[in-house]
Amino acid sequence: MEKEKLHLEYDIYIDIAKEDIHLLIYLVEAEAHIMNVRKKQENGYFKIIVPAGLVDEALTLLNSLKNSDIKVEVVSIEPHNGII
Repeated sequence: MEKEKLHLEYDIYIDIAKEDIHLLIYLVEAEAHIMNVRKKQENGYFKIIVPAGLVDEALTLLNSLKNSDIKVEVVSIEPHNGII
């Protein structure tokens, strides 16, 4: 991911079915220190916080799930807003 301005962390918002969230958390926690899974936000999307240097790796992992039973779509990537 090409960044115009350096930020320490990024928020990745994903659209995921409620019943798939539990499995997603198990998979993400298996990849140590890549993502911090948060919760569903007011905008209706699930929020994941990622260190700047691992955004590409996190996106690769999330996009690889498209070939599984977990249906996930990356909706946006934004500089972390400081809100957990």
